[in-house]
Amino acid sequence: MSQLLVTSYGDPRESVTLEPAPQPVLGTDDILVEMEAAPVNPSDLLLVRGDYGVRPPLPSPLGGEGVGRVVDAGAGAGRPLVGRRVVILPNYEQGTWADRVATSYRNVVPVRADGDPLQLAMLPINPATAYLLLHRFTTLAPGDWVGLNAANSAVGLDVIALARREGLKTLGVVRRDAAAQAVRDAGADRVIVAGDDLPARIAAALDGAELGLVLDATAGPVVADLAAALRFRGAVVSYGYVTDEPPAVRAHDVIFKEVTHTGFWLLNWVRNAPRTEIEQTYRALGDLVAGGELAVPVDATYRLDDYRTAIEHAMAPGRSGKVLFTFGSSG
Repeated sequence: MSQLLVTSYGDPRESVTLEPAPQPVLGTDDILVEMEAAPVNPSDLLLVRGDYGVRPPLPSPLGGEGVGRVVDAGAGAGRPLVGRRVVILPNYEQGTWADRVATSYRNVVPVRADGDPLQLAMLPINPATAYLLLHRFTTLAPGDWVGLNAANSAVGLDVIALARREGLKTLGVVRRDAAAQAVRDAGADRVIVAGDDLPARIAAALDGAELGLVLDATAGPVVADLAAALRFRGAVVSYGYVTDEPPAVRAHDVIFKEVTHTGFWLLNWVRNAPRTEIEQTYRALGDLVAGGELAVPVDATYRLDDYRTAIEHAMAPGRSGKVLFTFGSSG
């Protein structure tokens, strides 16, 4: 057994090591998951840098999500899971960049056995984030508009797919022409490349309509331009950042249009939501993933011992899809 550990906070290319994993001793409520696939997410890289919302004592196992099959369990409630395919919840209590993962049965949710393991491995974070962003912060009806930056990201593509299923329209903002075409192909109703005269181009794309919801993954000034297109009492939700600039919303919009601006971190939902809500959400989304209705492009897969190349690839600008580790027959 092997696992990837963060040994010091800093550059992910220098702060991650591959180490032998000790043979687990399962407690009563523990299970052992033989991993199939686990993605390399921006949140993983932020954690290695020490810039994420959790900062575990070092050395610490890495990987926020993944999919695998339960091959052993303690004597307690996890026994019925043996043989089942499960996704590991993104609670950062255990790593997923490992051949096998020992964890509590409470930290997994069973999913369908017939889905693509690469797509199922990405189920716990991005599809769940997209679903909750669309449903927790404002009431939207068919025909309403959702604006989002980083529309070509995995969460952005999931938002677009889920919005289309619910009859919502999407206005995506991206930073590159190549990304714009990918977002159009994914089904966004309007796509804009960020640049000069962004407010005027947003207004032209909406053609008299207003946004009901703005989803912010980048922070920075583009947030203010999207927020300016919100309707009365529309909402801005920030759930990610790629810049140290604040996600600005103009006072004019906050005061006169009573626009609200809040944040969202999936880990808070995983920690605090009722177990029944968590299971129902993941099972419903898992059915969409297994049925091919929710999918994001995969750029490359790597074995665990090729982790340096995998991390370098995940950090490269202009990627067209996700980077994942694969294990066993999924490799």
